[in-house]
Amino acid sequence: MRPGFVHADLENPIYVAWKRFLHDSDEWSQEEIAEYQVREIQRIVRRAYETTQGYRDLFDLHGLKPDMLQSLADMHKFPFVEKEMIRDRLDEYSTTFAGRTYVTTGGSTGIPFGMYRDPEAFPKELASKAHQYQRIGWQEGDRQIVFRGLPIETPDHMAFEVAFNELRCSSYHLLPPQMEVYRQQAFIFRPDWIRCYPSSGYVFSQWLLEKGVLFPPVKGILCASENLYDFQKEALGRAFPGARVFSHYGHYELAVLAGYCEYTDDYHVLPQYGYAELIDSQGCTVTTPGQVGEIVGTSFIMHATPFIRYRTRDYAVFKGWGCPACGRPYQVWRRIEGRLQEFVLTDSGRLISMTAVNFHDNIFDHIRQFQFYQKEKGQLKFRYIPKSTCNEVILQSIHQRLLSKLGSDIALQLEQVDNIPLTSRGKHRFLIQDLPIQFHDEGNTVWDVDGQLHEEITHE
Repeated sequence: MRPGFVHADLENPIYVAWKRFLHDSDEWSQEEIAEYQVREIQRIVRRAYETTQGYRDLFDLHGLKPDMLQSLADMHKFPFVEKEMIRDRLDEYSTTFAGRTYVTTGGSTGIPFGMYRDPEAFPKELASKAHQYQRIGWQEGDRQIVFRGLPIETPDHMAFEVAFNELRCSSYHLLPPQMEVYRQQAFIFRPDWIRCYPSSGYVFSQWLLEKGVLFPPVKGILCASENLYDFQKEALGRAFPGARVFSHYGHYELAVLAGYCEYTDDYHVLPQYGYAELIDSQGCTVTTPGQVGEIVGTSFIMHATPFIRYRTRDYAVFKGWGCPACGRPYQVWRRIEGRLQEFVLTDSGRLISMTAVNFHDNIFDHIRQFQFYQKEKGQLKFRYIPKSTCNEVILQSIHQRLLSKLGSDIALQLEQVDNIPLTSRGKHRFLIQDLPIQFHDEGNTVWDVDGQLHEEITHE
């Protein structure tokens, strides 16, 4: 850290106060957490009912009043809120709030929509992420090199952000000559941490490994804004030996936040941030370890547009309650399965999460970049840019290995391409899904990370 440097977030009293609160409450018991969450839910529900026409209409339709919520067990009485409901009636689901701002999502679920944020929401979001990062030693002011959706148009496609002590590198220009520029600059800057989209970090790490060149040692890699797949985490670990790969889950609606434990790669749901539920395809709470559920969130920090039992259309695998490694009595997720757009639909109606397509060997070592694409049920394309070492034998092996994970009810076609375009935010998408996927709409099975078939447990 530079002498006399003060990180910009530390000059925001909302950020500082919320971070202090998270630190002071980090050792709460399960009972203290439950008491806090009930108070917050009661407050959010009551305010939404009294100040928004949308929530008032919704609760009245179901014969509900705010005082009917007396415990967490009462949450199931209240209806889910869908994205379309808020998108189509935003002003009715929002309340007048001094200083509120209008923001929009990138539409990763195919349903882009806007919402209102009050001034305190985003500083609390930043403080909550910082609280998670500090589990592995991160501090405000540590030097960071950033590979995210930043279309930096300077001659070297880099910009130094003084207020945050970070060197920002455009993820729109991750081509070999430019990556060498980034690498050389890193030896001058000497970052403590790398912050990146998992896809950007993967492209950069694969290039480092292919070239056999070094990068200055870093303490860790902070991944966000995309699902982190095992093959990406493995490549990051090989390219940056000794660095802790840390991932967190969040979304623009600020309803749920979860991040890795400092000791394990399980996601701990932050209970002070919001109330998180996992629900199955019947709308019932997921309670069985290993079961996939949709993430449903009730935000404690969004007030201008409240989110109460909000269906995110993101999915996670339930592990249990409480972590024996760190001792926190939090809800624990084994992994994030991703958005609905990260599932493939087979001919028999099975949904396969892209986390199933993970290999722990050198299967992709001869591929420079790849992407899956689906526009028809039961049909999947594997688009790839080959390295010079790639040949027909290797391609046949990739085809066979992928089918061993995907199963016999899907046709897989390999297609060589010259380039794989980025998203508008500079992301390298693992799967382009053009089908209108519904969670377990036609089948009732998913595949786990090892490709093993799991029957979903439903509740009567």
